[in-house]
This record gives sequence, C-alpha cells and structure tokens, in this order.
Amino acid sequence: MVFCLVEAFCLLQSNIMKQKQRRRTKRPTGPKVWIATIVLVGVLFVIGDRNPQLRQALEEVLQELLTGEPPRARHAGAVRVVDGDTLDLSGTRVRLYGIDAPEGGQTCRRGRQDWACGAEATHALKAEIGSRDVTCEEQDIDRYGRVVGICHAGSRDLNAWMVRSGWAVAYRQYGGDLYDAEERVARLAQRGLWSSDFVMPWDWRRGQR
Repeated sequence: MVFCLVEAFCLLQSNIMKQKQRRRTKRPTGPKVWIATIVLVGVLFVIGDRNPQLRQALEEVLQELLTGEPPRARHAGAVRVVDGDTLDLSGTRVRLYGIDAPEGGQTCRRGRQDWACGAEATHALKAEIGSRDVTCEEQDIDRYGRVVGICHAGSRDLNAWMVRSGWAVAYRQYGGDLYDAEERVARLAQRGLWSSDFVMPWDWRRGQR
C-alpha cells in the first residue's frame, strides 16, 4: 500500500514536470477556453483509442488551447522495434526521447549469472506495443539524422513506460529530469535492470563492461 502511494506521488510529480517543460508560452485562459477544454477532454475520454486519427487531431487542438503552442511534427506508420529505445516507423528511424535502454547485445548480472538484459528490454517494448498503432511526437533530430520523439502506443507513453518498468534509464544528458520520477519508482521496486547489477548503456557503448 505504501509503495503504491509513493508510485502515485512520483508519477503525479512527473506529469506536472512534463507539462511545465512542454509549456513555452502562457495563454490567457478565459471562460471560452475552459469550456472548450472541458468539452475536448470529455470527447477524448469517450472515444478512447477507438479512433486514433480523430484522437490525434483533438489532442493537437487541446494542446494549442492550453499552451498556445502549435503541435509538433508527428510520425506514424507500420512499426518495427529495433531495440529498447529505437523504433522504425515505415522507414523513419525514431529514437525515444529522454531515455536510454541497454544495447541489444548488452548483458547484466543477477547474482552469479549473466542475463541478456538488452534483448529482454527489446522484447518488453515489442510486447507492450503489441498490435497497437504507434505515433511519435518529434522533439529533435539527432546527429545521426534520426527523429528523437515521445512515442505512444494507443494512449500509453512508451518512453515513460520503459523507464517505469525498469527496461530503460532516464537519459539526463538529453532529457534532463523528465523521467526522474519513473526511474525512482523502478529502482524502489527493483524492476527490470534494477533487479541486477548493470552498466549504464552510455558507458557500455564506450566499452565499459
């Protein structure tokens, strides 16, 4: 029970921080804006994930209403999981923003036994996506020409889910403290990577074993 309360608090704090980070301009919130916002939220609740295209359009309108910020570029299409933090959307390579998952060939150590944590992280992401449609909101383009984005399978934030489930860590060099709360939850619960000894993915890529 106590852990559930801690997890709920961490995730609430995380959602507040995400909203603050994404808000660039302050828009006056008069009665008409609030009425339109309430109506849009109600419609989003009713349609759920049944009509992804309509949901996306309404979310973009809602974003502009609340922040005054035009919607970012979105990418969607047939999805293929490359590894625990990279997707291919109909030929567009998308790196999940603000997180770092173990490399495909990376191993971790639990007790005296090595296990394929990189392969497990990739499998976990595939299983979580399942047959759902994936959309990614572009945040940046990295030095390799990949889109860097926040991706959703249905309404599930995949970036946050990977960190909260312990299959990736917060990549503070690029995402700041965006996923700090999710990482704290995973560490407390000893989920995924946190159930073992492991080398941070960025150190693994530099040759640290």
